[in-house]
Amino acid sequence: MVTIRDIARRLGLSVSTVSRALNDNKRISLKTRRSVKKTADLMGYQPNYNAKNLTNREANTVGVVFPVNNRVVENIFYVGILRGINAQLNSRNYVLSIAIGDSTEQVIENVKSMITRAQIKHFILLYSHQNDPVIEMLQKENVDFVTIGKPAAGQDWLYVDNDNVQAGFDGTNYLIDHYQCQNPIFVQTHNGWPYEIDRRKGYLAAMKQAGKSPVVLSTQENDELEDQFIRDNPQMDGIVAIDDYSGLQMYHRFKMINPNKNVEVLGYNNSLPSELTDQHFHSVDIHPDEMGQSAVKLLLDKPAEDEQVIDHIIVGHEIL
Repeated sequence: MVTIRDIARRLGLSVSTVSRALNDNKRISLKTRRSVKKTADLMGYQPNYNAKNLTNREANTVGVVFPVNNRVVENIFYVGILRGINAQLNSRNYVLSIAIGDSTEQVIENVKSMITRAQIKHFILLYSHQNDPVIEMLQKENVDFVTIGKPAAGQDWLYVDNDNVQAGFDGTNYLIDHYQCQNPIFVQTHNGWPYEIDRRKGYLAAMKQAGKSPVVLSTQENDELEDQFIRDNPQMDGIVAIDDYSGLQMYHRFKMINPNKNVEVLGYNNSLPSELTDQHFHSVDIHPDEMGQSAVKLLLDKPAEDEQVIDHIIVGHEIL
């Protein structure tokens, strides 16, 4: 079995330098790191991750925490994020472990077990919410974590997100400029997620710039209320929805009431199969795969002493 000492002897380097290079320590020059890794591959070196984990008293595992939401399992957005996370973890010989539950209490117990029993010290939360008890516990346990979504005002931690204000602005302008929508409305949930607030800000800014009157609907998963809203707003010719599912639901309600009238719909996440939509449905791809990969990089790639500390990564969006 090839050891670090064998690699060090081959290259004429110290064992500590080879060890740091294999662990991608940025104090070692990029040229040396590449040389060490290339030689290690040629010699067939296989790192002993179990021994490394025992030494560090932590698992080569990242905990991934889902929000408490009954639509999580059907939302392909999360599948995209997991795909990106898993791709990055595989390249680093890490694995992922999932925490999911029907209640906040279940998720907390799951995460607590990960920390105490499985020695997991790194977490990615697929959401960001103000005064979240899971985040409060992670902070108390002093473990590293990254959220998908920026913190609410007054809170501070590592995060990956889109520029949701710009995404809301661009999506609204897309309906106005490309489809001449005169009265697009904005559909949000009642959850008050930070990304919803920001996309609504973008919608309001675009409507103000176009000299149009904004109309915002907060859905309550009540078909009767939504139907009444549609009847009360006959001028509606466009829908900017907080996500694809909300947009599709509103589109179906609209067509049931106005079967002979068209309405342009724009949602977010690019998460619906084509057979569920038609030429009047549009989506903004917020690149969940890239968000997942960025979350791992932000969580595990520690900057060298002379490098600038990065506390967030903003991923772009694309209207499809």
